[in-house]
Amino acid sequence: MQHATPSPAERPLRADARRNRRRLLDAAIALILELGGEPSRDAVAERAGVGIGTLYRHFPDRHSLLRAVALDVIDRTVERGEAALAESTSGGEALRRYLHDAVDSGLGVVNVVHALLDRTDWPDRRAAAQHVLDRLIDRARRDGAIDHDVTATDIALAAIRFCRPLAIGLDPAEERAIAHRQLAAYLDGLPVRLG
Repeated sequence: MQHATPSPAERPLRADARRNRRRLLDAAIALILELGGEPSRDAVAERAGVGIGTLYRHFPDRHSLLRAVALDVIDRTVERGEAALAESTSGGEALRRYLHDAVDSGLGVVNVVHALLDRTDWPDRRAAAQHVLDRLIDRARRDGAIDHDVTATDIALAAIRFCRPLAIGLDPAEERAIAHRQLAAYLDGLPVRLG
């Protein structure tokens, strides 16, 4: 029986190629958050410390780069949500950790690149993100960390607002610190109201 040769996209990447891909994604995420828009591919390659040819080998066009960035951030946010659920001692702590991790993992990038992509139908990613968020909300409700009228949509839209880059020239670390402070104040207002 003859086996088909896997396409380049299906072949596992060598360790150095994986490192370069990770550096390119991290550089693109950082630049998108700093600019509040799409960076040039030259800027991404320079920030990643690789040649432009390396960028094109991994991402032959702007859509492939932006799509990979969005999916990477969604996947990392889902992973961090799973970790928050597994490692937190309460529902409130898990939800708080998840939302702060969303800021740190660059979830705001998805908002920026969404409008730049031709296709954003990622049903498997949407389902995974929704599943994590539903479990976080259910656990936080059971523990009394949020009011019963707070929905997953409320939390998802709040995350989008806190994660979206301002693109007004603030130092990225300062902007992230402000987002964390504002998010903490928002979360403090979510517990079940008594009376």
